[in-house]
Amino acid sequence: MPPSKGTPDRRGLPDKVRNQLAIARLEFEIPPGVWLSGFTRRHPDLLVEVHNTMTVSRKNTLGEFEIYGPLRDWTREITRFPDVIDVDRLHVLPGLGRFRVRFQEPVYLRIVHELEMHLRYPRSARNGIYRCETIARTTEIRRLVSALFAAGCRPRVVLLWREALRSLRPILTPVQRELFSEAFASGYFDVPRRITLTALARKVSRSKSSVSRALAIVERKLAESATVSGV
Repeated sequence: MPPSKGTPDRRGLPDKVRNQLAIARLEFEIPPGVWLSGFTRRHPDLLVEVHNTMTVSRKNTLGEFEIYGPLRDWTREITRFPDVIDVDRLHVLPGLGRFRVRFQEPVYLRIVHELEMHLRYPRSARNGIYRCETIARTTEIRRLVSALFAAGCRPRVVLLWREALRSLRPILTPVQRELFSEAFASGYFDVPRRITLTALARKVSRSKSSVSRALAIVERKLAESATVSGV
């Protein structure tokens, strides 16, 4: 029997939703060959927060991770994982260690990059499960979830918040609303994007860094609004 209207499909997304901007919180299994999977499964009580990642070569990723748990230097253990290239300890404090890890790009990050999706920071991992949040159109979220599913990551949408653009306006300042509307209308949130950040900044007569920061603040406000509204 097909699912009724509004019920989740096997990937956790409502079967019939309009293609509008949405905030989705996702969780999926980290593939076994990724150090973050082996490390967090070996220490299921630890929480690992991902604070940034960047591609440093065609197949390598550099990221900064905070590990919450016992006072310990995890450098040597992380280095032993086959996909890890090198590890730098940034600091170790009671209950918290921060490490910079260079490792082979995992399939889920490759998917995110190929689809030009933006996953907010911080992200987290615990006991082999990766948790993150994105703001995108529902069709883009479906595309991401389908690709993760095909890669064997078994994704699940644990929250999906949708709202018409006009109802988001009260939580934004007039300047933020104007920038967001321009970015949305220009296709900045499309996949693939129809306008680059540089072109968008030129269009609104602002610096690239200023527009980048402003859009990050807008995304944060939208995410906080979803949390406060209890959805």
